[in-house]
Amino acid sequence: MSVQTSSEATWCRFFPTTLKGLALNWFQELPAKIITNFAVLEDMFTHQFVAGKRQRKTSLHLMGVNQEKNESLADYFKRFNEESLKVSDLQDAIAFVALMFGLQRGRLKWSLAENEVKTFSEARTKAQRFIQATDICRHSDGRGKKRKDEGNLRDQPK
Repeated sequence: MSVQTSSEATWCRFFPTTLKGLALNWFQELPAKIITNFAVLEDMFTHQFVAGKRQRKTSLHLMGVNQEKNESLADYFKRFNEESLKVSDLQDAIAFVALMFGLQRGRLKWSLAENEVKTFSEARTKAQRFIQATDICRHSDGRGKKRKDEGNLRDQPK
Protein backbone atom coordinates (compact mmCIF):
# COMPACT_ATOMS: atom_id res chain seq x y z
CA MET A 1 0.00 0.00 0.00
CA SER A 2 1.67 3.18 -1.09
CA VAL A 3 -0.62 6.00 -0.07
CA GLN A 4 1.26 9.29 0.00
CA THR A 5 0.06 10.44 3.41
CA SER A 6 1.09 10.08 6.99
CA SER A 7 -2.50 10.02 8.25
CA GLU A 8 -3.27 6.70 9.89
CA ALA A 9 -6.99 7.39 9.51
CA THR A 10 -6.49 7.54 5.73
CA TRP A 11 -4.50 4.30 5.78
CA CYS A 12 -7.33 2.61 7.68
CA ARG A 13 -9.83 3.84 5.08
CA PHE A 14 -7.72 2.68 2.11
CA PHE A 15 -6.76 -0.69 3.59
CA PRO A 16 -10.06 -2.51 2.86
CA THR A 17 -9.86 -1.50 -0.81
CA THR A 18 -6.73 -3.68 -1.11
CA LEU A 19 -8.49 -6.80 0.19
CA LYS A 20 -10.41 -9.52 -1.61
CA GLY A 21 -11.78 -12.99 -0.91
CA LEU A 22 -11.30 -14.34 2.61
CA ALA A 23 -9.38 -11.28 3.77
CA LEU A 24 -12.22 -8.97 2.75
CA ASN A 25 -14.78 -11.25 4.44
CA TRP A 26 -12.68 -11.23 7.62
CA PHE A 27 -12.46 -7.44 7.57
CA GLN A 28 -16.19 -6.99 7.02
CA GLU A 29 -16.97 -9.27 9.98
CA LEU A 30 -14.89 -7.20 12.43
CA PRO A 31 -16.96 -5.59 15.20
CA ALA A 32 -17.58 -1.85 14.82
CA LYS A 33 -15.12 0.54 16.48
CA ILE A 34 -12.58 -2.20 17.26
CA ILE A 35 -9.89 -0.55 15.13
CA THR A 36 -8.52 2.47 16.97
CA ASN A 37 -5.46 3.07 14.78
CA PHE A 38 -3.54 1.54 11.90
CA ALA A 39 -1.15 -0.36 14.20
CA VAL A 40 -4.12 -2.23 15.70
CA LEU A 41 -5.44 -3.06 12.22
CA GLU A 42 -2.00 -4.20 11.08
CA ASP A 43 -1.54 -6.39 14.16
CA MET A 44 -5.00 -7.99 13.83
CA PHE A 45 -4.48 -8.68 10.14
CA THR A 46 -1.05 -10.20 10.71
CA HIS A 47 -2.30 -12.49 13.47
CA GLN A 48 -5.28 -13.60 11.39
CA PHE A 49 -3.33 -14.47 8.25
CA VAL A 50 0.13 -15.46 9.51
CA ALA A 51 -0.53 -19.12 8.59
CA GLY A 52 -1.00 -18.13 4.95
CA LYS A 53 2.39 -16.41 4.86
CA ARG A 54 4.91 -18.13 2.62
CA GLN A 55 7.76 -19.42 4.70
CA ARG A 56 11.32 -18.91 3.49
CA LYS A 57 12.91 -22.18 2.48
CA THR A 58 16.14 -23.17 4.18
CA SER A 59 18.84 -25.66 3.33
CA LEU A 60 17.07 -28.15 5.63
CA HIS A 61 14.19 -28.13 3.15
CA LEU A 62 16.51 -29.67 0.55
CA MET A 63 17.11 -32.68 2.81
CA GLY A 64 13.51 -33.68 2.08
CA VAL A 65 13.96 -33.63 -1.70
CA ASN A 66 14.51 -37.29 -2.50
CA GLN A 67 14.63 -39.12 -5.80
CA GLU A 68 11.42 -41.09 -6.23
CA LYS A 69 11.56 -44.83 -6.96
CA ASN A 70 10.85 -44.57 -10.70
CA GLU A 71 12.08 -40.99 -11.19
CA SER A 72 14.78 -40.50 -13.82
CA LEU A 73 18.04 -38.80 -12.90
CA ALA A 74 17.22 -35.94 -15.26
CA ASP A 75 13.85 -35.33 -13.58
CA TYR A 76 15.34 -35.58 -10.10
CA PHE A 77 18.12 -33.10 -10.89
CA LYS A 78 15.62 -30.72 -12.47
CA ARG A 79 13.34 -30.90 -9.41
CA PHE A 80 16.25 -30.61 -6.97
CA ASN A 81 17.66 -27.61 -8.84
CA GLU A 82 14.25 -25.87 -8.81
CA GLU A 83 13.98 -26.39 -5.05
CA SER A 84 17.55 -25.25 -4.44
CA LEU A 85 16.79 -21.96 -6.21
CA LYS A 86 14.11 -21.26 -3.58
CA VAL A 87 16.73 -21.32 -0.79
CA SER A 88 18.41 -17.98 -0.23
CA ASP A 89 22.13 -17.91 0.57
CA LEU A 90 22.53 -21.62 -0.18
CA GLN A 91 26.09 -22.82 0.21
CA ASP A 92 27.32 -25.07 -2.59
CA ALA A 93 28.70 -27.74 -0.24
CA ILE A 94 25.42 -27.96 1.68
CA ALA A 95 23.46 -28.32 -1.56
CA PHE A 96 25.78 -31.16 -2.53
CA VAL A 97 25.25 -32.99 0.78
CA ALA A 98 21.46 -32.67 0.38
CA LEU A 99 21.69 -33.89 -3.22
CA MET A 100 23.70 -36.96 -2.23
CA PHE A 101 21.33 -37.67 0.64
CA GLY A 102 18.31 -37.66 -1.69
CA LEU A 103 19.92 -39.48 -4.61
CA GLN A 104 19.05 -43.19 -4.93
CA ARG A 105 21.84 -45.73 -4.87
CA GLY A 106 23.25 -46.31 -8.32
CA ARG A 107 26.19 -45.79 -10.63
CA LEU A 108 26.02 -42.00 -10.50
CA LYS A 109 26.00 -41.82 -6.71
CA TRP A 110 28.86 -44.29 -6.61
CA SER A 111 30.81 -42.27 -9.18
CA LEU A 112 30.29 -39.00 -7.29
CA ALA A 113 31.53 -40.60 -4.08
CA GLU A 114 34.41 -42.42 -5.77
CA ASN A 115 35.65 -39.27 -7.53
CA GLU A 116 35.42 -37.30 -4.27
CA VAL A 117 33.08 -34.67 -5.69
CA LYS A 118 32.49 -32.01 -3.02
CA THR A 119 30.30 -29.31 -4.59
CA PHE A 120 26.83 -29.14 -6.08
CA SER A 121 28.05 -27.44 -9.24
CA GLU A 122 30.63 -30.16 -9.85
CA ALA A 123 28.03 -32.87 -9.18
CA ARG A 124 25.59 -31.20 -11.58
CA THR A 125 28.23 -31.17 -14.34
CA LYS A 126 29.09 -34.84 -13.80
CA ALA A 127 25.39 -35.75 -13.65
CA GLN A 128 24.70 -34.00 -16.97
CA ARG A 129 27.50 -35.99 -18.59
CA PHE A 130 26.23 -39.20 -16.97
CA ILE A 131 22.66 -38.56 -18.16
CA GLN A 132 23.85 -37.81 -21.71
CA ALA A 133 25.99 -40.95 -21.78
CA THR A 134 23.09 -43.03 -20.47
CA ASP A 135 20.80 -41.66 -23.20
CA ILE A 136 23.40 -42.35 -25.90
CA CYS A 137 23.98 -45.89 -24.68
CA ARG A 138 20.25 -46.57 -24.37
CA HIS A 139 19.63 -45.46 -27.97
CA SER A 140 22.57 -47.40 -29.37
CA ASP A 141 21.64 -50.52 -27.36
CA GLY A 142 18.10 -50.32 -28.69
CA ARG A 143 19.28 -50.23 -32.34
CA GLY A 144 21.79 -53.00 -31.80
CA LYS A 145 19.16 -55.24 -30.20
CA LYS A 146 16.73 -54.62 -33.06
CA ARG A 147 19.36 -55.55 -35.65
CA LYS A 148 20.29 -58.65 -33.68
CA ASP A 149 16.63 -59.70 -33.55
CA GLU A 150 16.25 -59.07 -37.30
CA GLY A 151 19.34 -61.18 -37.94
CA ASN A 152 17.89 -64.04 -35.91
CA LEU A 153 14.66 -63.88 -37.92
CA ARG A 154 16.56 -64.12 -41.20
CA ASP A 155 18.44 -67.20 -40.02
CA GLN A 156 15.26 -69.05 -39.07
CA PRO A 157 13.62 -71.33 -41.66
CA LYS A 158 10.26 -70.17 -43.02
